[in-house]
Amino acid sequence: MAAQFKSNVRLREEKGFGSVSMKRLIFCGVGAVLVFMVLRFTVLSNVALPMLVVVFILLLVLTGSRGGLPLWQRLLLGLRGGIVLAAARNPHGLSAQVAQMLNLDPAVAHLSQGTVFKSKQTAAVDADWSEWAVFADLDEAEGAGGLRFLEEVGHGEPL
Repeated sequence: MAAQFKSNVRLREEKGFGSVSMKRLIFCGVGAVLVFMVLRFTVLSNVALPMLVVVFILLLVLTGSRGGLPLWQRLLLGLRGGIVLAAARNPHGLSAQVAQMLNLDPAVAHLSQGTVFKSKQTAAVDADWSEWAVFADLDEAEGAGGLRFLEEVGHGEPL
């Protein structure tokens, strides 16, 4: 009797610190050090070290993923959605001008029941069944060119 193991892991990542992956830690560290180096060459060199820590923590929080999207992307999409909704409510206001400047269409905020719940009217397809070949055995199909095993590109091993 053999036991089957099922895994819910979709993506295996390199371990970092706790639930933070090594890729995120390296990205946040590099970003914070770049800000630190730029500040050291300016008049603000006295605040460079505290800014290093602040930028590291800020980048770590903003790159945290929830539902497949990082926080910075969710905030940006929420801001864009808010601008579109405000432009749809007041088409002559400041938000409409900002939406036009960002090439956002306020018309997407208005849903039409005719387009959302429209049924697809497709014509019945007349299939010509005389073109189909029917094989009684798998060997017949393989010999006639009707069955092909695809190979993975570059490896030459069957899929």
